[in-house]
Amino acid sequence: MSELEGQSTVAFERLCAHFEQGQRRQAEQIEALRQQVERLSAENEVLRQRTEREDAETAILRQWFERLDGQVTGLARDYETLAATLRELWR
Repeated sequence: MSELEGQSTVAFERLCAHFEQGQRRQAEQIEALRQQVERLSAENEVLRQRTEREDAETAILRQWFERLDGQVTGLARDYETLAATLRELWR
């Protein structure tokens, strides 16, 4: 084997090793990104479920508020009637 062939072989082997290193590094990065996507997807699902739960709780609270508002409105009318009746009695 001539010296040029030997140098070419060494250079080619180094190039192959460098390429393999780059491929391994890229595979590791892809795996890290895949794991990150998996984790974010899981977190997204947790947030979606929490949002659904909070939406349901908000709907219940809204119903309670509307019921309470109706009761307070009724009480206010009753107090107005009572006040008017008492004013009539005191005249």
